[in-house]
Amino acid sequence: MINILNLNSEEQIITMIIFGIIIIFIFAALAFHIYFISRKLEDEERDEKMFSSIFNQVADSIVVVDEDMIIYKANEAFLNYQGKPADKIIGKNIQRIPTDYDFDVDNKELRDVIKEKGVYEKNINFFHSNGEVIPLHLMFKPIFIDDKKGGQKKFTVITGTDMKNTQEKDDYIKQQKDELLEIQHLAHLGYWEMNYITKKVFWSQELYSILGYEEGEVEPNLDIIYWMAYEDDQNRVWKAFLKAFQAQEKVDTHYRIKNNRGEMRDIYLRIRHFFTDDNEHLRTIGILQDVTKQASLKDELTAQMIFTDKVLNNSSLLYIEYNKDFEVKNINKWVSQLSDISYDEADGKSLMDIFGKLGRAHKKFINENLNFNRPLPFKDAKGTIHYIQWDHATFTKKSGENTNILMGIDVTETIEKRKALEESFILDPITKLPNRYKLEQVLENYFIKNGNNPNKNLALIFLQIDGIHTVGDAYGQNIEDQLMCALSERLYGAIGKYGLFVRRYTDQFVLFYPCDPGIKKLMEICELVAELLKIPFVIEGSSFKLKNHLGISKFPDHAKTKEDLIRFGSAAMHEAQRLNLDYYFYHESFEKKLKSKVNGYELNNN
Repeated sequence: MINILNLNSEEQIITMIIFGIIIIFIFAALAFHIYFISRKLEDEERDEKMFSSIFNQVADSIVVVDEDMIIYKANEAFLNYQGKPADKIIGKNIQRIPTDYDFDVDNKELRDVIKEKGVYEKNINFFHSNGEVIPLHLMFKPIFIDDKKGGQKKFTVITGTDMKNTQEKDDYIKQQKDELLEIQHLAHLGYWEMNYITKKVFWSQELYSILGYEEGEVEPNLDIIYWMAYEDDQNRVWKAFLKAFQAQEKVDTHYRIKNNRGEMRDIYLRIRHFFTDDNEHLRTIGILQDVTKQASLKDELTAQMIFTDKVLNNSSLLYIEYNKDFEVKNINKWVSQLSDISYDEADGKSLMDIFGKLGRAHKKFINENLNFNRPLPFKDAKGTIHYIQWDHATFTKKSGENTNILMGIDVTETIEKRKALEESFILDPITKLPNRYKLEQVLENYFIKNGNNPNKNLALIFLQIDGIHTVGDAYGQNIEDQLMCALSERLYGAIGKYGLFVRRYTDQFVLFYPCDPGIKKLMEICELVAELLKIPFVIEGSSFKLKNHLGISKFPDHAKTKEDLIRFGSAAMHEAQRLNLDYYFYHESFEKKLKSKVNGYELNNN
């Protein structure tokens, strides 16, 4: 009995030992499994960080494969192309992707090129499940990841660029570039850039044309641009360059060049330098505009047109784009500021709404004649009239639609200067009466319109004032000028209503009388002048009394031309002065009498 109990006790001990060994083995296996999973997670987390940094840098399709071409990782763009979730892609051979590229056949070439250049590129076609064939540009690049054993795992990152999307983007960019080139050509704008990092100089296509070269004919450099300037203008260009550098702001200047074709061109230049935050000189740009055509307009208007900025938002040029129905499609900020119409509001508006409320004649001119040979008014939001010189061009977009472009220059200041110059040219500076040049203009226009019309009548009344120069000699120029102003004011107030009253010379006036010049009416005017001059003029306490002599000539009675009418009226005035008469009327026999007094005159000369 005791033996049986001992035997059972030994068996229980053996069982417990075996059970303990099994428990230890299980715990050891579990610990090893946990350690293995932890190491794997660490490796995967490290790999995930590395591949995520790669994926985040590129928007194209990316897939990572191991040395056996098994897909290890793929980004969202790649999965979208396949139309499958990640679990259907990861772990599969990349050859299963539907393309016309055989990885096994080209594997040797791929490895050799990567070994030599570090990267391998290939164009393939991807066959989408919807039947679409998508051209892809593949780039293979190896990547190595260290493991904790001191070894390396090799992967290949394959980037696929959709060539179809790239082509569409390139086409759009090309269209925008073509339109910008057209605008530059229309505005005669060229562009150059000096890059101080690469030491390279760039010229735009239009700049070659302005300088008289074919594109690529010469190596771009700044010396050509500088030495083409007139010698007198080179210093101005250099100063503008330095000023823009020192002030670190844009500087504009105007100068002249003789280009490679021997053409004399007027150039408007804007220079600007660019610097880093550490004040390192990065680049310099220059925008050149050929303003020769505008300079011709400037000469005609007797003032220089001033340009400040360049095309669209970098120019003072006004820009309007519209279609064949005169519906506006686009404007730049200068037009928007003048009209107080935003870009969105301008879209679809009538061209006339942009120009503002104009007179009937201007509307007709804009609608029927787009040559714009003269500046046109442009009424801004405040009601102020600006005068714009427009240039017009039409070109066809790739869609086949025609579009019209207006490029305008605000010449208001120039026109105002011209008007001021014209006013100073035709007005007497002392009395502010019209002068002899204004009389010439009025007579010229009168004879152009009425010179052959016998039903028209005109008289010129020439008025000679005695004693003016004596006053100046005795009292000085200031008193003489005050006397002339008082005299002019008195005469103009009495007879200015009859026609144009002109101060022809220092002591001589003329009344242009474009009415029926009957003798009685003319005598009334002459007698009125004589009565007015009997009243003394008081200037700074001194009293002055003047005497006058008048001469009258008439059209068509006496003269058929402007020159003869002036000559006969002046002669009649001098005869009144010689005879000491208040007035004298020209007559035909008087001309022979005058000629007989000329030295060397003979009767057969008549």
